[in-house]
Amino acid sequence: MTRSEKLANELHVSIYGDPWHGSSAADILKEVAVEDAYARKISAAHNIIELVLHTTSWTEEIINRFQGNQPSQPPMGDWPTPQQQTIEYWETVKRNFFEIHDKLISVLKTFPEGDLDKIIGTERVPELGTGFSFEGLIWGIIQHNSYHLGQVSLLKKFI
Repeated sequence: MTRSEKLANELHVSIYGDPWHGSSAADILKEVAVEDAYARKISAAHNIIELVLHTTSWTEEIINRFQGNQPSQPPMGDWPTPQQQTIEYWETVKRNFFEIHDKLISVLKTFPEGDLDKIIGTERVPELGTGFSFEGLIWGIIQHNSYHLGQVSLLKKFI
């Protein structure tokens, strides 16, 4: 198994499998009802749908970088605003989350091994997530997802 394939597998496990840290994204999100996704039980905190949109948005930006585009803010924005509060929209948001991660896994499986150590951007800019290698981006998105899905897990306890 190549390094790219190993990284793709780690990302896949974090989304669908049995990760070391606890529940996968699929397990965390599978039974969240639309009203719970929009509930704001802590006034100063993001709600579940905002967290899912945010992680989807940044995963899309990571794909753009793997496809050779310059680092920037995500196309959907850092914290996209949720639209209508409907079951259909919530299901679309969840589907998009999984589809964008599937796309990154697919891109990563065929990413040239020799490019994994290349640095993105000329300097470290925290708000853009630059100054890391391509491999570092994958570890970063896994950590980013784990952090925010941990928040989702905590919010579910308030519901």
